[in-house]
Amino acid sequence: MEIKFGVNTLVWVLSFTESDFALLDKIRDMGFDAVELTPGAEFKKINPEKLRKKLADIGLEVSLCGALDDAQDFSSTDEAVRENGILFMNEFCDWAAEVGAGIIGGPLYSALGKKRYLEPAERKAEWDRSAESLKRIGEHASKKGVVIALEPINRFEIDMINTARQAFEMCEQVASPSIKMMLDTFHMNIEDKKIGDEIRASKKHLVHLHTCSNNRGIPGDGHIPWDEVKAVLEDIDYRGLGVIESFAQGQVAAFANIWRPLVDNQDDIPAKGLQFLRKLFS
Repeated sequence: MEIKFGVNTLVWVLSFTESDFALLDKIRDMGFDAVELTPGAEFKKINPEKLRKKLADIGLEVSLCGALDDAQDFSSTDEAVRENGILFMNEFCDWAAEVGAGIIGGPLYSALGKKRYLEPAERKAEWDRSAESLKRIGEHASKKGVVIALEPINRFEIDMINTARQAFEMCEQVASPSIKMMLDTFHMNIEDKKIGDEIRASKKHLVHLHTCSNNRGIPGDGHIPWDEVKAVLEDIDYRGLGVIESFAQGQVAAFANIWRPLVDNQDDIPAKGLQFLRKLFS
């Protein structure tokens, strides 16, 4: 097993911009190996060469995190919307390659916040539209050396892929070396019966991990079965990042349905979380 630790910029800001470059120094000084940037749909406003040089100068690896909105939903019945979503992802892959990020993770299969009852035939058709779109995206991502890591997220945030098994099934159907999966212990805590078993079953496609508390607070300060997580990651010889993700208090936290402060000092989530994770995996 070889795991390095990162933190998502959502801990501090909703959309990372060039004005947030000082965060990169802060993250390095906290002792992280990597940063996970969530730039939102405005990523093209960030100069990739400038960002890549900054990351290289301070010695941080980088991954990206993203989501789809209604206008980019490539599972849509509307062909124009699907094409727009595929174009968005292809451009995101281009930018990722320029920045030096090998992974783009997130619920990149349907619009975030889409929650409806569908008849089984409608659900299957939507799933298949997403899979066909991902095949096309995977072809472009492969040319750029980028992997899309599909993240199952909980039932209150999306209605397509909630469990590790569902993400695995999508990867199997798409069958692209550039379409893989990631897992997040926060979402697994809600949706998966046994976190360790589902991590183990995901070995074939697992390329990325969010190491989060059950309430999005400080990792280790909750009831995630961390000893089990560690043992399984060792068993499957996981090699990748373990990223702490939480959300800044205020509008960012409200975006993630967090209605109360999780800590008195927001920096405690990454700082104390990293201390816990390094000790756990030492």
